[in-house]
Amino acid sequence: MAKEKKLKTTVKKQKPATKNHETSMRPGTKGRGLTGSVSRYPAGNSALKGKVSKVVNSKKNAVTQKTKKKIIPKKATSHIRKNNKVPVKAKRPVPASKITPAKDSVEKVLESYTVCADHVEALVTIVRTEKDYVPIYQLKHPEVTIGTRVLLNTLREELITIVHLSTTEFVDPGALKKVKARFFDKAIQLMERYMPDSSGKQRTVLAGYLIHEMVGLGDIELLLEDPYLEEIVVNSHKEPIWVYHKRYGWLKTDVMLPSEEVIYNYSSSVGRHVGRQITNLAPLMDAHLTTGDRVNATLFPISTDGNTLTIRKFSRSPWTIIHFLEANTLSPETAAILWLAMQYELNILVAGGTASGKTSMLNVLLPFIPPNQRIISIEDTREINLPEYLHWVPFSSRGANPEGKGEVTMLDLLVNSLRMRPDRIIIGEIRRTREAEVMFEAIRTGHSAYATFHADNAEQVYKRLINPPMNLPESVLGALHLIVVQYRHRRRGIRRTTEIAEIISLEEANRLNIIYRWNPRTDKMEKNSKIIRMMNEINMYTGMTETDFEEDIQNKIAVLNWMRKNKVKTIESVGKVFAEYYKNEKRIITLVKKNASVMEVLGSAFSDELLKKSA
Repeated sequence: MAKEKKLKTTVKKQKPATKNHETSMRPGTKGRGLTGSVSRYPAGNSALKGKVSKVVNSKKNAVTQKTKKKIIPKKATSHIRKNNKVPVKAKRPVPASKITPAKDSVEKVLESYTVCADHVEALVTIVRTEKDYVPIYQLKHPEVTIGTRVLLNTLREELITIVHLSTTEFVDPGALKKVKARFFDKAIQLMERYMPDSSGKQRTVLAGYLIHEMVGLGDIELLLEDPYLEEIVVNSHKEPIWVYHKRYGWLKTDVMLPSEEVIYNYSSSVGRHVGRQITNLAPLMDAHLTTGDRVNATLFPISTDGNTLTIRKFSRSPWTIIHFLEANTLSPETAAILWLAMQYELNILVAGGTASGKTSMLNVLLPFIPPNQRIISIEDTREINLPEYLHWVPFSSRGANPEGKGEVTMLDLLVNSLRMRPDRIIIGEIRRTREAEVMFEAIRTGHSAYATFHADNAEQVYKRLINPPMNLPESVLGALHLIVVQYRHRRRGIRRTTEIAEIISLEEANRLNIIYRWNPRTDKMEKNSKIIRMMNEINMYTGMTETDFEEDIQNKIAVLNWMRKNKVKTIESVGKVFAEYYKNEKRIITLVKKNASVMEVLGSAFSDELLKKSA
């Protein structure tokens, strides 16, 4: 009796502890928590353990039944009782982020296509989802398993010891293709030894992965091969890469970089190939890829959220004036006016907002230069990209090293270029006073000069140049002949030439004459006023009358319309037409007016090339 009484007393002491423990547990963990409370009793006391288990289980069942009565309504349980079925315990709710509803209700595929970089193919799918604010750019390529990654890391270390690079190959941008080819060949040989059972296609793809990781920019290499992307942006390793698509604007990708160190390594690699460096002492860098794409990089803590990398892509197939005509960026008449200005060496400044097509317009105008003239470009960051048939020498300025030595300014390059007998000088983009001074200094030396400038219209260009901080004298500004203004309509996704203005030099002050202006209602360039200075300048040096001027414009319009009709728009074929025009203008005009074939105008070589590219 005394023993039984002692047992009851012990059980009563455990009741409050059991109750408290049960109320503090999370849903779905009752069994574990209760088992843990029983295990505190000394081992071997089976009678005590059994009694406690009975009491605990009875309490547990009572609480469960009580909970069921509160949660499950009678209507909901009536069919369960009727069918004599036991109710199923409800599962813990799945987080909304892990729920995958029906694809049709959540995702809408906007476009899908494939890209390929170094034998690695990837499927690009652009989808619009209900939960995301912008469309998603999905990049899907063959996944590499963990075991294969371990093997690739081993191959990478062995490749480093096998392939020896000289200092010249390491920093020379022109040698990058050869370096990639050497790494690729050696990687294939190693895979044949270590992976004899793999297929040739598998080895090729894996070798491409190695190339991207060792001498490339990883998954960014696939993005660089997408012809529809204009911008690739890495804000930090904590968020996905963003891209700007020609058709859909800004898109968020599903590609993420693993760490800030990787972003820094990519930036450092890009800078190393073009003689630039990015460090904690110099955390800002402007550079370019070997393909000509512009690169900007910043380091933490200057960019407070992490290291950044911004790549402005340029078209792999260069734009020509015919592409601009087909896109309605400018009209045949305004294109002919600009052609005439380039032919007779008038100074032109192309203005516009960010990503409005300033550099593209300058690249389109420069092939109007006769191929027998020498061109020198001077830039802070390399952006100009001219066809190979032109006689062109590009220069790029350089900042000082950490010791403050080795700086080469744009003015230094201009002084040097004057000893190289240039016919035309391109300044690139004017951002600060020093670039503006370099451009007008080049004009003063008797050379025609061309540049781009940030402004929304011709009047803004004029005011920015004559007011602080640039503060150029009006007498100096009179050397500029034409201002071409570009505009990007974000909502409609179009780019247009909105103004063509000439600066008329007067004794007291200069005056802007807007020759052509874009009408947004009709989406056409309309003549706003008569051409004055341009006609006077050409008349002074060539003797052309107003009638001759108009006739020349009409002839150029006829040539441009013929090129557009016959799809003559590759950079080589367009250059060939212009070269033939300067060689024998009357012959080309006669052939164009009688609607001659491409074979008659360009010959068999260029005709066959156009047929291949059109096919």
